[in-house]
Amino acid sequence: MNEFHTLFVISCIAVLAPLINRVPAFARAPIVAIELLLGMLVGPHGAGLVTADGALDFLREFGLVYLFFQAGFEFNQNEIRGKPLRLGFFAWLASLGLSIVISGMLYLVGLVEAPFLVALILPTTAFGILIPMLRQTGNLDDEFGHYVLGVAAVSELGPLVLASIVLAHHNHHLHQTLLSALFIAVGLATIFLLKRARSDRLTESVVRWLGDSELLPIRISLVILLGFISFADRLGMELVVGSYMAGMAVAILVRGTKAEILQERLTAIGSGFLIPLFFIESGAAFDFMALVTSPASVVLFILFCTAFLLIRLAPMNIYRGTLPERDMPALALLSSTTLSLVVALTYLGVSRGQMAPGTATALVGAAMMTITVFPTLAFWLRGAQQQSRPESSVSLAAHAVADWFSAQASRAFAKLPPQWLEAIQIFERRLFDLVNRAAN
Repeated sequence: MNEFHTLFVISCIAVLAPLINRVPAFARAPIVAIELLLGMLVGPHGAGLVTADGALDFLREFGLVYLFFQAGFEFNQNEIRGKPLRLGFFAWLASLGLSIVISGMLYLVGLVEAPFLVALILPTTAFGILIPMLRQTGNLDDEFGHYVLGVAAVSELGPLVLASIVLAHHNHHLHQTLLSALFIAVGLATIFLLKRARSDRLTESVVRWLGDSELLPIRISLVILLGFISFADRLGMELVVGSYMAGMAVAILVRGTKAEILQERLTAIGSGFLIPLFFIESGAAFDFMALVTSPASVVLFILFCTAFLLIRLAPMNIYRGTLPERDMPALALLSSTTLSLVVALTYLGVSRGQMAPGTATALVGAAMMTITVFPTLAFWLRGAQQQSRPESSVSLAAHAVADWFSAQASRAFAKLPPQWLEAIQIFERRLFDLVNRAAN
């Protein structure tokens, strides 16, 4: 198929998606969800108008890299640092622990082959995808949005770093751990030096040196992006880790200066072409029939959909006293929203022989469900709850799930020997005190 014809179809879908989003029935649906569904309709498993091969496959991968680059320079440390980030870290740790338990159980019964990789995928969050969603609903700069982005930032960067170690070749995990630590150290040192070296005088000098050029700052930003991902590739890290850090570096250079307009131009490049191409191609590459015709894949799909949400509902009590009770179900739903990391990690897992294609299909299908259903439900819940003061049945059910997990954990601990129980209670009290001190 002519690749220009395929690009034309993708461009038409990229134009059609925001127009559909203006229809009242689809107003609460994220644009990326519409792009995914339209991609499935025109893909090789649908109308057959779009395929993913050759140059388009590379553009799709570059769209994924640019998605994380855009997420990096839209990550504003001044807005979501402190309590939102700390509580997000504790919530992610709790979700990761529960994910390890669930993945281990699935491995023991023979449903998955890569329990550590699945355990990393389940508690991921699409930070770069949530930003345009929150901007679309007007929650990007409010308190609720900051707490959503706090947990999303940790749930994206943490799995990215750990995945490079888990996906390392057998008997090379220690070597890859050292290389990953080296890359993170160099990346953070570069960002720190840029932050310390930046000053109004230096910024004015750079602006004068650039003159009225509108292209040179964009080209310099792309050089920074390609430099970071090339260095990450050399050290065996995933490319999206390098692109994320590159975005943070560019943001430090331009945020709060006259060059901040560069961010709008870089966003226009990504949101205008590369990122929609990634989501449309991801929808086109998804084999829906392979999912529904395999009983094992259907079972995994249901289990993964449930796990994505449950591991986020379980630690919801961490936010009690910080956010209104009515916001917690929406927070759990939005922090369960994921796709880009799932697509990237399952692709790498299958290509390296660590994950079966059926498991990857079920995970991607469940992730597509989270990105099409969960945000729509979350924003609908918040809108409905703001109009009605009493807690909704969904909110009550969400709290019941969190309380159930706490009750089950208490019953399990009660069956342990008295010495173990006493040691766990001491550890629990110290951990609780640590969380409170960190949160405050």
